[in-house]
Amino acid sequence: MPAKRSLTLALALLLVAAIPARATSFPTITVVDSINPGTLGSLALWTSGRLGNYIYFMADDGTTGYELWRTNGTSTTQVADINPTALSGSYPGNFFTFGDALYFSADDGTHGYELWRTTGSGAAMVQDLNSNGAGNSNPYGFTVLGDHLYFSANDGVHGTELWRTDGTTATLVQDINPNGAMTDSSDPNFLIAYGGFIYFQADDGVTGHELWRTDGSTTARVADINPTAGVGSNPNNFAQFGDDLYFNANDGTTGAELWRTNGSTTTRVADINPTPPNESNPYGFTEFGGYLYFSADDGTSGRELWRTNGTGASRVSDINSAGDSYPTGFTALGGYLYFAATDNTTGNELWRTNGSSTTRVADINVNGTDGSYPYGFTVLGDYIYFNAGDGGTIGKLWRVNAAGVVDSGAPVGTNAFFGCMCDHPLLTLNARLFAPLATDETGWEFAWLEEPSWVMPSTDRETTAWMTPLVLLAATLAAAGVGLKLQRGSRVE
Repeated sequence: MPAKRSLTLALALLLVAAIPARATSFPTITVVDSINPGTLGSLALWTSGRLGNYIYFMADDGTTGYELWRTNGTSTTQVADINPTALSGSYPGNFFTFGDALYFSADDGTHGYELWRTTGSGAAMVQDLNSNGAGNSNPYGFTVLGDHLYFSANDGVHGTELWRTDGTTATLVQDINPNGAMTDSSDPNFLIAYGGFIYFQADDGVTGHELWRTDGSTTARVADINPTAGVGSNPNNFAQFGDDLYFNANDGTTGAELWRTNGSTTTRVADINPTPPNESNPYGFTEFGGYLYFSADDGTSGRELWRTNGTGASRVSDINSAGDSYPTGFTALGGYLYFAATDNTTGNELWRTNGSSTTRVADINVNGTDGSYPYGFTVLGDYIYFNAGDGGTIGKLWRVNAAGVVDSGAPVGTNAFFGCMCDHPLLTLNARLFAPLATDETGWEFAWLEEPSWVMPSTDRETTAWMTPLVLLAATLAAAGVGLKLQRGSRVE
């Protein structure tokens, strides 16, 4: 064998040996009990946000009360004691990342619940929107459009209206319900950026809660879907699909059904439950495989799995032939959409569909129809992680891969329970998964694990174990007389 070919083969074998292996066993779960050591717990991660390489959250260390903390798993520290005079703390929450800062609401004990931000070192109030002493502006619903962060807040004069900030100052976008009293609020809700506008639900005091939008300069009602004065259609659960914004709305005749708008035209997509006065009340909109999937009740088969491609709507499967299957938690992995659903045999368990075939993935709780009630579906690497109870352990950490194989892991601790009454019971930070956890030894704290199958985005791979195999590959091909260009971001070197 020629020397060059022998060298090439040797280097290729070395390359294969150097490529990071993807472990298949459930990762080790590390419990963190450093915030409030002992059995009392800190209630960490029940409300949280991400900035850079840290997860920020509210926690109680037993001394300063509920204040702002951050963690990357390895390091967990308090960012700021915003309310140093109260044992209860400042209760930071409603976290949202905008630019190079994390925005949130908090109460410093003087100004009430106002708009704050942090860049990782300390925290500062952006503005005292409600300057009536300790009055609360209660900012919430943060959504980014262009160079501004939009949100709802109450300044104590106009009621709860639409505001925005560039990070330095905050201004009222418009007093949509201008009836002159603090209690006359438009209550902007369900804010979503779409097509150069922020769309939302609001009440102008005349038409009721209807569909509105703003670009920061012009704010106007998009449609009066329910023309009955003062009633409103209550549009909600907005989701962009294709070129349109889909949502749930009630026109006063067909009940809460599936609607869409492109900003100019607003129409009902389907009357899924056509028997008055019933309604299908669709929700959980998730795009998958060229369709928008959701949960709906047609009045005949109960609440089941539905989908639309923009023309009408069709039921995907009647999972529970004896009633409602209540599909929730739609999350895509590989060629399937995974979710929790209830049939009349095993109870609430893990299911999946590819649009043609809908099957139960696993009967995690084998105790008849009790069900495991999986929730918190979160994609990390080659898996969807979730919480579920197997009948012996109420809240256990599980994962499923694209092949439908399910496994689980347990931390060290007595009566360990994963889960929380929060929007995000599982969080990801690069390759790490974080979750609130309670044990007899730690109380409510948190745990984390590292998923080996997670791959760093291509723009960052020069700093990972992937760089060595790529260099070896370059050397191999060079020895064979073949060139290799290593790409970093959009540059070719």
